[in-house]
Amino acid sequence: MNKYQIAKKYSRALINSVDTANAGKVIEEIEAFASVINSDKKLKLVFASRLFTEEERGKALSIALPRLNVSEETRKFLSFVVAEGHLGVIKEIIKLAIQINNERMKKARALVISPAPLSSNYIERLRTALKSMTQRDIEIENRTDESLIGGFIVKVGSTIYDSSLKGQLRVLRTTLMN
Repeated sequence: MNKYQIAKKYSRALINSVDTANAGKVIEEIEAFASVINSDKKLKLVFASRLFTEEERGKALSIALPRLNVSEETRKFLSFVVAEGHLGVIKEIIKLAIQINNERMKKARALVISPAPLSSNYIERLRTALKSMTQRDIEIENRTDESLIGGFIVKVGSTIYDSSLKGQLRVLRTTLMN
């Protein structure tokens, strides 16, 4: 099984095993655990290396988790992932779990790239328009790209809406070259 298939299997198991109301909290706790592991080389070695036994990894986990004050659901899930030796795909598991949970909760995340930061009023107008287009609650992340000159690019899932001047010039160039 490849990395994506493993992550998909575990993310589905996670979302199906937790209550809908707790899924976001559990995902956040798993993200916190993953960031602790990534920031500590010794811990990362314990969980990633086959030099340590399952029992030793379990002991390390039982020491680390109480310090993070995670829920029982998170503890069980992480214990299972560590026991199966798939902690190496935790980032992918988190990413897919967020997507599955957002789908379940009828939420979507939009990345808006603009030449300058957008005002809160404009972001709210954009959120309302995107909500009517997607039939989902929209969370907006605004990034700036000064090379756009004007307009903006909106990415919602795999759909891209490009109303930037740079995008319009690219389309014009393609049209003129054909």
